[in-house]
Amino acid sequence: MKDPEASPSAAGYGYQYERALYRIFTAPNTQTRFGIETADDVEEISQTPSGTRRVSEQAKLTVQSRKNPLQDSSPNLWKTLRIWMRGLAAARQEHDELEYLLVTNRILKVGTLAIQLSEATSEQEVALALVALRNRASSMTGKTGEIAKEVAAFSDDDLAFLVKHMRVEDGQFNAQMKQHIIASLHLPEDALASCDTIYCGLVGFLFDQCQQSWVNRRPFWTSAQPYYNQRQALVDAFINGPWEPLPFERTGFSEWAQKIDPADMLFIGQLNKLSMPNDLLMEQFSFFCATYSERIRLLESGRVLLGDFDSAERVLSDRWRSIGSSHRMSTGKSLDQFDIPDYKAVLAKTLFPETFPTMKVGRMNSSAQYLFSGSYHRMVNGVETQSPIHWHRDASETEGET
Repeated sequence: MKDPEASPSAAGYGYQYERALYRIFTAPNTQTRFGIETADDVEEISQTPSGTRRVSEQAKLTVQSRKNPLQDSSPNLWKTLRIWMRGLAAARQEHDELEYLLVTNRILKVGTLAIQLSEATSEQEVALALVALRNRASSMTGKTGEIAKEVAAFSDDDLAFLVKHMRVEDGQFNAQMKQHIIASLHLPEDALASCDTIYCGLVGFLFDQCQQSWVNRRPFWTSAQPYYNQRQALVDAFINGPWEPLPFERTGFSEWAQKIDPADMLFIGQLNKLSMPNDLLMEQFSFFCATYSERIRLLESGRVLLGDFDSAERVLSDRWRSIGSSHRMSTGKSLDQFDIPDYKAVLAKTLFPETFPTMKVGRMNSSAQYLFSGSYHRMVNGVETQSPIHWHRDASETEGET
């Protein structure tokens, strides 16, 4: 790597975008304004009954699992305190409420200076925290020591004000920022499968907006509304476009397989008459259970209607009949002459094509084997289907035709 320090630095900048997005989607109202790389890494300014409230955030990410980015002698800690103290007087004049937030992705040890400053609330705790701060500053050397001594030189009143209004959030909450952001988006069920893509779209949108401001030498400030709009546009793009059912392994097939007795299924009896190998038989049963589960989920979502399934089954029925007619043409047999090999031939061409045709159910398009085969088995069962078929028919039976 050309510069081993470049990747951690880039990750740190990316962390700021994550934190900004999280603040945007947890904003108190749509009028709240947000800044990135302004007076702090991230700023949030919102209206209160008495004026304005500003949250100043410094985000410190480390890519080293055992490193504490806010240890007592850390430049991150002392530089942050200096930034806040230098701007404190002006901030108190401009805003009615102030909050200072120091964020990291690592869990901090109890008893560190950062935790002591964060947890100090009473007058006594604040006084003890100031003693600890000054003691630590007096023992430090080098450039960080100079920064620490500058911080310690501020008045007791100003330092006490900062301590009362600052807090630290460590990796107990911030280690998985991406997941917290996705949760804050409150995506509808149909968009959950695309949550990573939606997240990336929002990060890219924020980065582009920042770049436009910075290239033009303007500080970046925004409201939450453009990001609410972008979120909705991304959600609509996935919901309104073609979509697919769940993959077989994510359906509730195993749950339904425990509830459904194969012996009660008409299609299982017919497949047994065709001597289907037991492993294939159990596979087809699992396909039926997966289709049953997915059918319920899709109908309950409201995105697929019962009529959409009826239409899909009519298409499958037409295909099955066409395969049967083709077999009759090649053998010269009539329906009442069909025997086991004939039924097997129609079954094989119906359930095991080289390429599974696309099955369309409303806006859903799928070539999933389980949904294709499971739908056929449901039609064989003849329960609540408008397009019943069969895999085997005894001479005495009269229902259905090939």
